[in-house]
Amino acid sequence: MTLPRRVLIPLVFVVWVACCGHAVACDLMGISFDREVRAEPLFERFRRISEKRDLDGWGVAFYTDDSATVFKQPIPAAKSKLAQCLIDRRLLKSKILIAHLRAASVGKPSHRNTHPWTRELGGVEYAMAHVGGADKRVWSYVKLDRFKPSGENCAEHMFCHILGEIDRRGVESWDAEAFAWLHQMIAKLNEVQTTSLLLSDGTHLFAYSSTRTSWLSYVRREMPAAGRDGDGDGPHTATGVIVARETHNLARPGEQWTKIPRGHLAVFKDGRQIYRSKPAE
Repeated sequence: MTLPRRVLIPLVFVVWVACCGHAVACDLMGISFDREVRAEPLFERFRRISEKRDLDGWGVAFYTDDSATVFKQPIPAAKSKLAQCLIDRRLLKSKILIAHLRAASVGKPSHRNTHPWTRELGGVEYAMAHVGGADKRVWSYVKLDRFKPSGENCAEHMFCHILGEIDRRGVESWDAEAFAWLHQMIAKLNEVQTTSLLLSDGTHLFAYSSTRTSWLSYVRREMPAAGRDGDGDGPHTATGVIVARETHNLARPGEQWTKIPRGHLAVFKDGRQIYRSKPAE
């Protein structure tokens, strides 16, 4: 029996979604500046995305010193009193920040399945968040060492693998050789788990753009530097970059964003791009 086209096309789509798990995508934002800035206006605008989608959680990780401060909840950011408190009390003061809005695929909405995640390695606290598909093959193909996930999210599994590989390689400081190695390692992961991700060690912001979907883009921007007293804005201007998924709502009128090409890793430090890879072969 041949199914009518009007039935066949939706059926194929449903099967594709069920098998591949790539229909759901989250949203992602990161910043790297040369001075501490007040990130509340950016986060306030970013969280509005969750008024219509990405309803299964939100999180933010930022560095006020060498450690990461993380707030997250398995509810829409637009409805979160905690998120509103962070904005109202102006608590998001940092040079580096990673924010995430979740649309759940693998792993039910819960605190432990909500991005970003953090782990300590060699006295450095890493944070990571991810957008892309969800593929359960990651548990079979991506092996873990000393780092283990606390939840069921395959992106956390991938984060634990990345840190395990950094530990195994013995990376103590990041340079062009280490950046190239990280790029190749993440590219291999992308063959199993479609991913665009933001990763930070509190000094660098690593941004990898998927080879398949959900690529990232960035823009250079100036913002008022945060005051030393922690309350007001300082007299200086901070210069840096904002990184986001292609469907973001952060652009100013007439502002041109630069795509991080699919399969590329870009690394930012103190608001400047210090590394950009070639696509993995």
